[in-house]
Amino acid sequence: MSRRIVFTFDERSMESLISIKERCRLSSLGEALRLALSIRLAIANQQQQGFTELVVRNPETAAERIVVLP
Repeated sequence: MSRRIVFTFDERSMESLISIKERCRLSSLGEALRLALSIRLAIANQQQQGFTELVVRNPETAAERIVVLP
Protein backbone atom coordinates (compact mmCIF):
# COMPACT_ATOMS: atom_id res chain seq x y z
CA MET A 1 0.00 0.00 0.00
CA SER A 2 1.27 3.45 -0.93
CA ARG A 3 0.59 6.59 1.02
CA ARG A 4 1.22 10.17 0.04
CA ILE A 5 2.89 12.51 2.52
CA VAL A 6 3.81 16.13 1.93
CA PHE A 7 7.03 17.41 3.51
CA THR A 8 8.33 20.95 3.73
CA PHE A 9 12.13 21.22 3.68
CA ASP A 10 14.29 24.22 4.42
CA GLU A 11 16.84 25.06 1.72
CA ARG A 12 19.75 23.27 3.40
CA SER A 13 17.77 20.08 4.01
CA MET A 14 16.49 20.05 0.43
CA GLU A 15 20.03 20.45 -0.90
CA SER A 16 21.12 17.51 1.27
CA LEU A 17 18.29 15.34 -0.04
CA ILE A 18 19.11 16.26 -3.65
CA SER A 19 22.77 15.49 -2.97
CA ILE A 20 21.87 12.02 -1.66
CA LYS A 21 19.72 11.40 -4.74
CA GLU A 22 22.52 12.40 -7.10
CA ARG A 23 25.44 10.77 -5.27
CA CYS A 24 23.61 7.47 -4.91
CA ARG A 25 22.16 7.70 -8.44
CA LEU A 26 18.63 7.23 -7.18
CA SER A 27 15.58 7.74 -9.34
CA SER A 28 13.61 10.01 -7.03
CA LEU A 29 13.74 12.17 -3.93
CA GLY A 30 11.35 9.69 -2.30
CA GLU A 31 13.88 6.93 -2.83
CA ALA A 32 16.60 9.16 -1.34
CA LEU A 33 14.44 9.81 1.70
CA ARG A 34 13.72 6.08 2.10
CA LEU A 35 17.46 5.33 1.97
CA ALA A 36 18.29 8.06 4.49
CA LEU A 37 15.60 6.82 6.87
CA SER A 38 16.73 3.20 6.63
CA ILE A 39 20.32 4.21 7.41
CA ARG A 40 19.17 6.33 10.35
CA LEU A 41 17.07 3.46 11.68
CA ALA A 42 20.05 1.08 11.47
CA ILE A 43 22.18 3.59 13.41
CA ALA A 44 19.42 4.11 16.00
CA ASN A 45 19.19 0.35 16.52
CA GLN A 46 22.93 0.21 17.23
CA GLN A 47 22.68 3.18 19.60
CA GLN A 48 19.92 1.39 21.55
CA GLN A 49 22.36 -1.46 22.07
CA GLY A 50 24.91 0.95 23.55
CA PHE A 51 27.17 1.46 20.55
CA THR A 52 28.49 5.01 20.10
CA GLU A 53 30.87 4.74 17.13
CA LEU A 54 30.93 3.35 13.60
CA VAL A 55 34.06 2.12 11.90
CA VAL A 56 34.07 2.79 8.16
CA ARG A 57 36.60 1.12 5.87
CA ASN A 58 37.76 1.95 2.36
CA PRO A 59 37.82 -1.44 0.58
CA GLU A 60 40.46 -0.25 -1.90
CA THR A 61 43.01 0.99 0.66
CA ALA A 62 41.80 -0.74 3.85
CA ALA A 63 42.03 2.67 5.54
CA GLU A 64 39.64 2.99 8.47
CA ARG A 65 37.97 5.92 10.19
CA ILE A 66 35.82 6.10 13.28
CA VAL A 67 32.56 8.05 13.08
CA VAL A 68 31.15 9.14 16.44
CA LEU A 69 27.37 8.88 16.53
CA PRO A 70 25.51 12.05 17.54
